[in-house]
Amino acid sequence: MSEFFINRLIMNSATDIKRWLLWAAALAAGALLLYLLWPGAAASEEERQALREERTVIVFWDRHSGHEHAERRTLIDEFNRSQNEVYVRAVPIGGNALMEKALTSIAGGAPPDLMSMDGSIICQLAGDGLFLPLDDFVAREPDITPDKFFPCIWPMVSFGGHVWTIPTTTDVICLVWNKQEFIKAGLDPERPPRTLEELEDFAAKLTIRKPNGAIEQMGFLPWLPWDNSYMWGVLFGGQWYNEKTGLIDCATDPAIIRMFEWQLSFTRGPDPSKDKPFAMDPDMVTSFSKGLGEYMSANNPFYAGRVAMMVEGEWQVAYIPKYAPSLDWGVAPIPQPAGVPPAAYDPTIVGDVIPATAHHPEAAKKYLHWFYNNRPGGGTSPVSDYNAAIRNIPPRIDDTMQDRFMGHPKFSVFVRQLLDRPVKILPIIPTNRELTDEIERQRERVVMRQVSPEQAAREVQEVINRELLRLRSVAKEGAGT
Repeated sequence: MSEFFINRLIMNSATDIKRWLLWAAALAAGALLLYLLWPGAAASEEERQALREERTVIVFWDRHSGHEHAERRTLIDEFNRSQNEVYVRAVPIGGNALMEKALTSIAGGAPPDLMSMDGSIICQLAGDGLFLPLDDFVAREPDITPDKFFPCIWPMVSFGGHVWTIPTTTDVICLVWNKQEFIKAGLDPERPPRTLEELEDFAAKLTIRKPNGAIEQMGFLPWLPWDNSYMWGVLFGGQWYNEKTGLIDCATDPAIIRMFEWQLSFTRGPDPSKDKPFAMDPDMVTSFSKGLGEYMSANNPFYAGRVAMMVEGEWQVAYIPKYAPSLDWGVAPIPQPAGVPPAAYDPTIVGDVIPATAHHPEAAKKYLHWFYNNRPGGGTSPVSDYNAAIRNIPPRIDDTMQDRFMGHPKFSVFVRQLLDRPVKILPIIPTNRELTDEIERQRERVVMRQVSPEQAAREVQEVINRELLRLRSVAKEGAGT
């Protein structure tokens, strides 16, 4: 185990010690993983040729998998052919357990040279010194400067006095609806709900019950396909985080409480006369959710007609033609409560980072330079080609304005949210993942009628602030040693 991890064990509380010991114990279980992922002499004939040419072989761990990794691999192959100094081996890791694998590889002394990671993980790990600051790289890259990107992007890239990642993709969330189901319900298929009240009205008309009262088709559920309660809070006009104090400050925010109350309206209460037409019994919420199909398949509840409206990201422009080619669907801004200024929500970025103990950081930067700049002669950048292939939004504005993005009638609706509205993002704090997890936990308790909206907001604040204050104390102790 490295000196860095030993120091962390000494500095941290008993809770952290248990966590780090668990990660250390994972080293043994991860030995086979590292053996498979870290290059030996060569993994292919192309690599053997690269070694014969005395090129530096670097390893890239890709947060994406499946077709998204395949598209990245195609571009990496182009880079490998374009020069004779660096050869990149691309390995799909996927998003699940990525943080644990990263920690295992770094603690085991065998990190990759590059990693693709979610912004929420980068934010959580950068402060612990796990990544190499990229200030020197950005300083010599005129096309990688804050003014080139959507304003919401750079805070997710540069914080704590350093640039930590080069952003690859970003997202925005909108409302999508099934036009066929609108027609069946007597609604105009080209006219989505524009206010929160209309969203509720449409949800009621699109909800279909079986004779026994069970839900056959749900008009809308705010936590499908996954929990978006942080987003709903800011779209209701609420504030979870106080930048001046650096703490969560939501316990008495009326907009946050109203958001929890709104989600509560989707389950039945003790007085049936007050229930919304789309409300489910609390135990029915669990059974309905368990019966939904796999997300990346034709059985996705939106594709299969089990849910008529959802909040989704721009990647649906790629997913729906693949999994539900006959689906006639629309996309529009998410309705907000009356009187709340229009806003958009960008959940995160995916970006490339260099582990602090990477063996070949300069070779990795040569690849980053190629991937994030336009090709010679006025060609498009590889990163914009990648976003076009997987239907994500390029973080750089000039890339996004290309016709292949803005010329698409549905994709452009997503992009316009970033161009035309103030964009809300997660707070740049080391507990942002814990924050969203705790908000989700409290939302579940609210809709199951276990706690009040006021208690849920209060517990979110107490739980996360306890951890933030603990981390402050650890940082102060570390600075004093």
